[in-house]
Formats: sequence, C-alpha cells, structure tokens
Amino acid sequence: MIEKKMIEVLINFYNHSFTIIDKDEKLIYWSDRASEIFNLKHEDVIGKDIKEVFSEDQLLILESLRDNKSFEKKRHKATPDIYVDIKAEPVTVDGEVLGAVVSEVDVTSQIKREKEMEALKSKVDILSDNVKQLNNDNHFKNIIYKSSIMENLKNQIEKAARTDANILITGETGVGKELFAQAIHKISGLRGDMIPLNCGAIPNELFESELFGYDRGAFTGASKEGNKGKIELAEDGTLFLDEIGEMPLEMQVKFLRILQERKYFKLGGKKEMTTNFRLVSATNKRITELLSSDNFRSDLLYRINVINIHIPPLRERPDDIESLFYYYLFQLSEKYNTDLMYADQELLRQIREYEWPGNARELINVVERLVIFSNGGTLDNDIFHQYLQEVGQSRNLTAYTVPAGDVELKEYVDRLEADYIRQVIENNDHNIEKSAAVLGISRPTLYSKIKKFKL
Repeated sequence: MIEKKMIEVLINFYNHSFTIIDKDEKLIYWSDRASEIFNLKHEDVIGKDIKEVFSEDQLLILESLRDNKSFEKKRHKATPDIYVDIKAEPVTVDGEVLGAVVSEVDVTSQIKREKEMEALKSKVDILSDNVKQLNNDNHFKNIIYKSSIMENLKNQIEKAARTDANILITGETGVGKELFAQAIHKISGLRGDMIPLNCGAIPNELFESELFGYDRGAFTGASKEGNKGKIELAEDGTLFLDEIGEMPLEMQVKFLRILQERKYFKLGGKKEMTTNFRLVSATNKRITELLSSDNFRSDLLYRINVINIHIPPLRERPDDIESLFYYYLFQLSEKYNTDLMYADQELLRQIREYEWPGNARELINVVERLVIFSNGGTLDNDIFHQYLQEVGQSRNLTAYTVPAGDVELKEYVDRLEADYIRQVIENNDHNIEKSAAVLGISRPTLYSKIKKFKL
C-alpha cells in the first residue's frame, strides 16, 4: 500500500500531468495535474474511452498505442489559456502493447515570458529606428529607411539637389514623392519657399490662373487685388509640380515656354513677368508611358526630366517595411494617447510579405487601424487579416508559418509536403491521375504519399 501511495505522490510532485490508457483505449489513470490542466475530475474520465473525452485527431497517446512508437509535440494548446509540451510512450510487456502513457508539461508561463521578450524587442527596435532618424541628416528626417537601396538613393539626391537641373521624381502612388521633393529643396539651400501644386487636382479651366496668377479684373469673380500664381510664389525657391502627367495639354505649351525663356504673363495681365525657380516634378507614370501618350508632350518631358529620381515601391525594399511599421506605430500611439503595443512575429511576417500596392500611404493607414481597434498590449492580428480580405489580398500571403518551439526539419518539410499534396488533390476533385500529373510524380508514388501522410 505504501509503495502505491509513494508512486502517487511522485507522479503529482512535479508540474507534469500523466494519463494512462489500456490496450482497449480506456482511461485507467488520471493524475491530479491532468485534472487541473483540463478541468476534468478523476471520476469524470476513469473507465471511459479516451475518444469520448478528447478529439481523436489531437491524441498523441492513441498514435503511440496504435503504432507502438514514441511521439512528442511542442506547445500544444491544451485549453484556450494553457499550452503544454506532450510526450507519449507505449507500454509494452514481452513485445505486446498493453497500453500507453502521455505526459504534459505546462509551458504557458514560458510562452508568456517569450512574448514579453518579443514586446521588449519590438519596443527596442522602435526606439532604435527613431534614434537612427534623429541622427540622420535633417534634410531626410521624415524619410524612414533601412535598406541599402534607399541609402544609395539618398546619396543620389544629395548630388542632384546641389545643381540647378530640373528633376523628375517617379514612383508609384504612396511612395512619398513629395517628401523627397522637400528634401531636395532643403539641400539646395534656395532662399525661397517650396511651392507645391498637384496637377491632377486642379480643374482645367482654373489651371492657368492657379499656375500663372491673375491681375485684377481678369475674369468675373476675380479678386480685386489680383492673385499671385504658384510660379510667382516660388520665386528663388522650388516649384513642385506633383502628378505632372495630368497637366492639361494646352497648358504644357505655355509652361514649356516658361522653362525655355523664364518669362510669362499673368492671366489678364499686360506686363511680362520674369521668373527664377527650381523645378521639381513628380509622376506615378513611367517615362515610357508618358513618351507614348498623346496627352503629354515629349519636348516638355525631355525638359523636365534632366535628372530622374526613381523611388522604388515597398515590395522592392522589404527591409524598410518593418522600420516604417515601427515608426508609424510609435507616432500613432502618441497621436491617440495609447500605450505602445507590440506586434508578434506572425503579424510582422505577414506585414513583410504583403506587397503594399499603396506603399507607405497604405501602410500608415493599416497601422492606424491596428492602433485604434487593438486592445491590451498586443496588436490584434485579426484586424490585419480583415483588412486583407477587404482588399482581396488574403490569398497572397503564404499559409505556412515558422513553427513554434523546436521542430525537426524533416517533420516540418513533411508538413509542407502533406499540405501541398492535399491541396492539389482537392483542387483536382480527388482525381489521382490528374493530381499526380500536376505534382510531377507517378500514381503509385502519389498513393504511397497519401498512405504515408494519412491523407
């Protein structure tokens, strides 16, 4: 009797749970720790078929019993709040399998500590990126980057800005072309201001007065004092024409004359004006697209494109995505007066893998949504998943994740292979011949893999 009691005490001495089943798959032992983890009393489970208590596909103990093998699984989610490491062993006597035992170790606190370390690392990364920007040349303090691509681009801009050559900035929507134009203006050291004009936002009938200005009485409703145009306001400074590809065709001829002669008339004016400004233009169109367009004059393009600065999209510089993410997270947390939340590794992976067609502009909008709707100390991954569904991009991210815990390479590769084979078979309506052809293997080989992976 004392030996049995000592074994009972030893079993419950450590933070391990133990479960034992017999060869008929019935529960014959249920430790106190198992009761605590799964919130099931001893009398609720003993004598029952284990499949009545737990889902069969989650039971390593059954695999161990049926296959007469040892199995391990790391960081299994035993309950909504508890993670365990599992080890299952068959019980054999004289070569006969008489049952199996499974042990679970509660690793919830360990995972919690790791998440806290991730949070700390994220905060350190945020601070590191912000310190880097503070130490940057003031001309580029609002341009966040870490990639060598952008470092090379910065050097190119610094050289170009110190000349008086016309510069055309190209790049997709949302890459921040105006920020680069501002950097160019600051580096140039011009006495005047940088005056921006979005050519795509001005109605055709107002474009001339907006650009050239007008004298009093130029048209009905005009200000009695007249009005300075963007060209006059940019005197001794920089005129930044954003989306220049949208400039009305009839205005292109007039603007070309200004670039050639540096002279113009205000709308309704009789006195010829002279001007001195640095021209920086921007477009989200490709140079070849502008050259082949009937709506943009090639002679104007050659005049404005003396130096071309191309800003690559985020998908071509993934190293910058995380830096921008942290920077916006820090800024928006301050804006909304919320505690700085951290992103787990899965969210960061998906953010790096997403192609960001809207570039930095899209990224800051997503971060703002995450900050507003996440609760607690962690950014809510589901909010990003919902966004991906909204924009029809949820399938663009790989479904495979880096496994938690220690997993052997062969086991992980087997998982990927099994998932892919299952997907191909389903896509081909379980037609083995077609599936084998897609996979590039023979039918016998496919049948063998189906049996191996229990598909």
